[in-house]
Amino acid sequence: MSEGRADKAANHSVARTLAVVLGAPLAAFAAGAAVMAFLPVSGPWAFVLGFQAVLPVWVGLACALPLTRSGRVAWGVCLAVVLPVAVALLLRGPR
Repeated sequence: MSEGRADKAANHSVARTLAVVLGAPLAAFAAGAAVMAFLPVSGPWAFVLGFQAVLPVWVGLACALPLTRSGRVAWGVCLAVVLPVAVALLLRGPR
């Protein structure tokens, strides 16, 4: 591996790191809230399944976001998860 490429591989941008640390958990919790809100089961079961859905999404994003090209792309992935969920939850309204 060339010297320039080795430096670039080890040098993660601050925006990408913040997307992993802040954006991945927020996106995972949003996905868990969507699972909880849209499941056709009772309250306690919906909570349990929505809570259990958070961890795989969080781990998946935490593993995938550092591999993106830039911090802008990493934040775009987080927004691509959060925005549709937020819109769907807003349109759904309170129960």
